[in-house]
Amino acid sequence: MSKKDTVERLREAIHQARARVYRVGKRTPLEQLPLEGLPKQVWVKREDLGPVKAYKWRGAFNAMACLSEEERKGGVVAASAGNHAQGIAIAARELECHATIFMPEPTPLVKRKAVMAHGGESVTIELVGDSFSEAQDAALAYVGETGAVFIPPYDSIEVMAGQGTLADEIFSSGEGPFDRVYVAIGGGGLAASVATWLKSYWPGVKVIGVEGVDQASMSAAFENGGPTALEYVDIFCDGTAVTKVGKLTYEICRRQLNEIITVTNQEVSAAIKLHWDGLRVIPEPSGAMSLAGYLQQQREGLVGEEEKVLTILCGANMDFAKLSDISRQAGVNPRKDRSWRFTIPEENGSLVKLLTDLPGGVSITDLQYGRSAQDPQLPVLTLAVPEDEEAEFGEWLLEQQAQAVDVTGEAEVSYRVIRYSPSLFRAPLFVEVEFPERAGALRAFMREVSPLVSLCYFNYTYSGERVGRALLGLDFPDTESLRSGRELVMACAGKTVRAVKEVSLDHLGGAR
Repeated sequence: MSKKDTVERLREAIHQARARVYRVGKRTPLEQLPLEGLPKQVWVKREDLGPVKAYKWRGAFNAMACLSEEERKGGVVAASAGNHAQGIAIAARELECHATIFMPEPTPLVKRKAVMAHGGESVTIELVGDSFSEAQDAALAYVGETGAVFIPPYDSIEVMAGQGTLADEIFSSGEGPFDRVYVAIGGGGLAASVATWLKSYWPGVKVIGVEGVDQASMSAAFENGGPTALEYVDIFCDGTAVTKVGKLTYEICRRQLNEIITVTNQEVSAAIKLHWDGLRVIPEPSGAMSLAGYLQQQREGLVGEEEKVLTILCGANMDFAKLSDISRQAGVNPRKDRSWRFTIPEENGSLVKLLTDLPGGVSITDLQYGRSAQDPQLPVLTLAVPEDEEAEFGEWLLEQQAQAVDVTGEAEVSYRVIRYSPSLFRAPLFVEVEFPERAGALRAFMREVSPLVSLCYFNYTYSGERVGRALLGLDFPDTESLRSGRELVMACAGKTVRAVKEVSLDHLGGAR
C-alpha cells in the first residue's frame, strides 16, 4: 500500500478504537504546568493517571479486542520491557484469555509485579535475555512453536489506533489547538498515531518526536531510509529503549513528524524534577522525555513566547531505587553546572584557599578530594554558577592560569572515584559535618579549622536537603596535636555548622 493508504488506515482505525478502549480505562486529563520562568501555555497530558500508569493499555486492549474469539482462545503472546506488558495483562483478564509475556531479565521489579497484579492467572511471564530485542526474539520463536497470536508493542495499525485515542482526547479536551506537541519515541507507535490524528484537525500543529541520545532508532531510520538496528541502546529510559523501530511506524513518522530531537539523561532527569515541582508527580524517565524535549528547544530560543505547547507524560512506572540516580543527575544543569579538576600544591591550606577564593555566588554541588602521592594535588569540584555570576566566574577561571580543567561527564567524576593514599596521612581525624545548605556555609567551617589541620580527604555531594553533609579527613601534624585539636574541631559545631560527628575509619589509620 502507499504511504497515504497507511495513514488513512490508521485514521479509520483510531475512529473505531474509540468505541473499544474505554471498556478498561477512562480518559486522562490535561493539566497546565505551573512553573516559574516557563510560559503559561505549557500543558501536560497525564497518562500516568491511566489504569496501568502509562498509555500502553490503549493499544494492547484495542489490538486484542480486534481478535476473533477463536484467536483469543489460542492465547496471545507479547514482548515488553514493562508498560505494554501491563496493557496486555489487563486486556487478557478483561477478555478472558491467556497471555504469555516475554520480558527482559533486568525489567524493573515494579513493572513485573504490576503485570501480575493486573493479569493474575490470565498471565504468564517469561524472563529472557538482557534487552527488549532478545525478549521479542524469544516471543516470536514461541509463536512459531504454538501458533498463538503475537501482539506487537508498536508496529501494528490496531495497536497504534488504540494509542491514537490519547490524541483524540487531546483534540476533544477544549484546550487546543496547540502549536507544538512533543512526544517520546521508542518504537514510534505513539508518535505516529498522535501526529496522524492531531494533524487531521490542526494542520498547522508541529509534532516533534523526542528520543534519547543513545536510543535514537527513529533518527537512524530517517538517516538510512528505513528501520536500522542500533548497535548500542542506553536503557536509562527503559520504556523507550528500542533497538529498531517498526516498518509501519517509520513509514508514518517519516511523513507526519515535523522533526526529531534527542535529549540526554541529565535533561530527562531535570524534566522529572520539573514534573515533581509543578504537578507533584514523578514520571519514569521515558515518561519525562517529552517535557525534556520542550525544555531543550525553549532554552535554545526555538519556541515562541506565545506558542501553546503540549507535552505527554506517557508513563510513571519506575523502581523507587532509581530515584537516587535521577536526583543526582537532575541536580546538574547540563548548560551551566560543570565539573573542574583543579591543580593545587600539596601544602597546608591550599584546598581551603581554593574554596574560599571562589566567587561568592558560586555553589559547590560536589567535591571529591583525597591526598595522594601525586604532587600537585587534583581535587574535583562541580560548581553551580548563577547566570549573573557567569562573567565573574569566567574571569576567576582565567586567573587560575590553566590550573583548572573541565572534566564534566568523565567516568571518574560520574562514578565519584576519589583517589587517596592513607600512608600519607599523619594523624587523621575523620568527621561528618552537617551544615546549612547554602553558598559559603561549609567554607566558614573550613576557615575555622584550617589553622589547626590540613585536609587529607573531602567527600561531599549536594542532596537537595536543607542541610548538607560532608565526610572530611582532617590531618594533624602528630598524635599530640590530634588529642588537643579534636576538642577544638568539635567546638566548631553550633558556631559555623550545625553538627560535627567523629567517624571511625581505623582501617585508614584514622584517630583512635
